[in-house]
Amino acid sequence: MQFTFLTILVSFSCLWSGGVLAAQPQRAQLGFAQIMSATYTPAGPVSNSYFMPQQSKHPALQPFSGAITIVEHAMHTEPSAIVPAKIAGKITQLFPGIALHFVSHEGYLVPVERDLLIAADSDSYWQIQISPGRVWSEENDEGMSRASFPFFITSNIENESYNGVATFLYDDKSVSELRYQIVQQLSPFFVETWFVAANQEPIGYQPMDLASDELIDNFKKELADRLVWREWTELESKYGKQHLSDFNAGIDPQQVAASGLVIDNEVYVYSMGTPWGDYPYPREMRHGVWSATKTLAGLVTLARMAQKYGDEILDYKIRDYLHITADHNGYDNVTLRHALSMATGIGTGSENVNPNAISDGYIYSDLEAYTAWYLAPTIAEKLDYSFKVQNHPWGPGKHVRYRDRDIVLLAAALDSIYRQKEGDDADLWQMMLDEVYGPIGIHHMPMNKTKETGRAEVPFLGWGIYVTLDDIAKISDLLQSGGRYRGRQILSGGVLAEAMYETGVRGLPTGASNKYGHKTYHLSLWHESFITRSGTSYAAPKMIGWGGNIVQLMPNGMTGIRIGNAGDDPGVKMMIVADRIRPFDDHAV
Repeated sequence: MQFTFLTILVSFSCLWSGGVLAAQPQRAQLGFAQIMSATYTPAGPVSNSYFMPQQSKHPALQPFSGAITIVEHAMHTEPSAIVPAKIAGKITQLFPGIALHFVSHEGYLVPVERDLLIAADSDSYWQIQISPGRVWSEENDEGMSRASFPFFITSNIENESYNGVATFLYDDKSVSELRYQIVQQLSPFFVETWFVAANQEPIGYQPMDLASDELIDNFKKELADRLVWREWTELESKYGKQHLSDFNAGIDPQQVAASGLVIDNEVYVYSMGTPWGDYPYPREMRHGVWSATKTLAGLVTLARMAQKYGDEILDYKIRDYLHITADHNGYDNVTLRHALSMATGIGTGSENVNPNAISDGYIYSDLEAYTAWYLAPTIAEKLDYSFKVQNHPWGPGKHVRYRDRDIVLLAAALDSIYRQKEGDDADLWQMMLDEVYGPIGIHHMPMNKTKETGRAEVPFLGWGIYVTLDDIAKISDLLQSGGRYRGRQILSGGVLAEAMYETGVRGLPTGASNKYGHKTYHLSLWHESFITRSGTSYAAPKMIGWGGNIVQLMPNGMTGIRIGNAGDDPGVKMMIVADRIRPFDDHAV
């Protein structure tokens, strides 16, 4: 391999022009001979622009409707070996062997399967998700058409995301090799190696009639529901570059995968680059945001259940819906509110609470036990491991201690409640897709779930969601609108008012602070202290995910987003910028 790990850290600025990529260079890479070659091995990733139409672009010469089959193979990565080589018996170097079904429509390449795909009987650690791409033709391709599509790989255990792009040539009967590269990742946990990949592999091709009115209609709706994206320079022109310079101040730009500011449901994109140039499908770039899932899925699910069955659900006791096998009585008074607030009073770590540190006892104090729980495939096995953990003397609702197990406990309880009310075959996550995410214009929401036989799988809710910038913006808007969307109450306004500190209820101290004051935690949200220039104090709710994923909800209705590996830097700088654009004191909602 001729590229180095240092190359991974090189960052290119995003080159937007009204949402259209700038003119591409002539095809010096991925030409006909190269991509047709069964013996060619890429030296490393190339500019992402080569996976898109070049200056000689024409409409596709043939429609595409069929399946390409990728054979399981070892990825060519930098560094050359992924560490560890195996996790839970699965090989980390292997790209999964899988069939991908597509239909072309008006220049788009539309995937038939849009959820996370796990190869059957595969030794690969990875699962894959495909998003819409493009089809076109170019001169010198000898009568064949080109296709490309974005994808990401992840595991069915964790929440890292490795974004890539792939391309191939096709005609009515044949296809070229599949060329792909993986060019961006978010922080892993089990996987110790930060890697990129570049491969060219043989694929099978089976033409088949896959087009349907439903598939195309759904795709058209997906396109129609996209939010307006604008360039950051528009904000700079309107408000002055100096007033916006703090937005990502103090953060290594090479560690930021995507960032932006959402104003009135329009996304002003600050960055969307990779080490090999702009990501060709920026709207399709999906991010595993780790614990930001606790709000994007956990709080949203609880608020939907409260809207369906009443706000009293927050005070339902866990013991009434799950079979508790713990050898202590610590669960006797634990409610769903306690679980989402990670204030169950169950856990490891010290008994020191003066002051209390939210991270006391998190993961590394019982890494072996945590790992066993983390890897347990079914909800029953996860609960089994959870109930082996002892309780603290203070009981529920007194102190917050960061515990992923509390959120999975919440997921199990919500799943049990939902099945009791709607029947044993009821699927909690499918309900969320049908009744929340779909209605607000999110057509695909991949989520890692438990592995079950004979019953619906349970979404983790504490981590495992994969979202685009649009998805984050739409969910944030729903939260800031009190759960109402186009006049319809989708989520409980009462639950969200409590979570957003719009009632007298406040969360528990985390032991952390910024220059404006202490931080608290409640119902999955961190509350960041902020004081405006006029002296008004706010506790602004924020989502945080492992590695450096931040979604800051502003008192003026804006949302700041930063996705990447830059660490859990406070969202204060985002608030400074948002307050300058739309003063909190004048427009607080």
